[in-house]
Amino acid sequence: MRCSPADLVAGLPGAGLEAADALQDRMDRKYVVTPEQLTALAGALRGTHAALEIDGRRAFGYETTYFDTPELLAFHEHVQQRRRRFKCRARLYVDSGACTFEVKLKGARGRTVKHRMAYERERRHELSGPALAFLRDCLRRAYGRAPAGVLRQSLVVSCTRFTLLAPGERITCDFGVAFRAPGGAAGRMGADAVIVECKSAAGVSGADRVLRELGARPVEGCSKYCLGVALTHPGVRRNALLPLLRRHFTNT
Repeated sequence: MRCSPADLVAGLPGAGLEAADALQDRMDRKYVVTPEQLTALAGALRGTHAALEIDGRRAFGYETTYFDTPELLAFHEHVQQRRRRFKCRARLYVDSGACTFEVKLKGARGRTVKHRMAYERERRHELSGPALAFLRDCLRRAYGRAPAGVLRQSLVVSCTRFTLLAPGERITCDFGVAFRAPGGAAGRMGADAVIVECKSAAGVSGADRVLRELGARPVEGCSKYCLGVALTHPGVRRNALLPLLRRHFTNT
């Protein structure tokens, strides 16, 4: 079954960007679901959730450039579930042309804490001086350390996303996830899978409960960055990611 992101959220009320900017400190749960499960989820959330809508559009293109050391230290720290790990990235909102630089940290009790600043879209594939200073400040304040090694572009991830919103929670649904490494290797997620992330202040959202009823379970290690690196960088340790990669992703 093919499902259109725009069609899935057509029956929900719309909500503006200000509603989506909350929850920079939250708990995350990630799922890989079928189009049928996603259709059922969207139907079950009618009446409680709204769809992010900007200028009449509800499905949006994202292009995200990640930065890591040549040894892929951030990737390895995430795969090993290190407590004081981080990711940094430049994100282009394709439809509007806006661009931000973001730093994602792990806070107390596994919470995700995100910091961001405006970024020049023309420089999104490189780490500028102000972005590096911003990253260093975030790491110093959170972990009392600086980034180890020189950071450079390690992966570009693109997808189409729609977002569902309710008080205290945000659900992002990513279609057509595709990866591109600096060396030219590429891969993508199959059409039979959608990555759903439930982000909530309390840890368990209404969407989490619906997904459980639909037979979906949270997937540990379902990081688009880690999956993309494992798929496009030969030689990295990826044993923990192989079941997901074999089931839902292919090299292109």
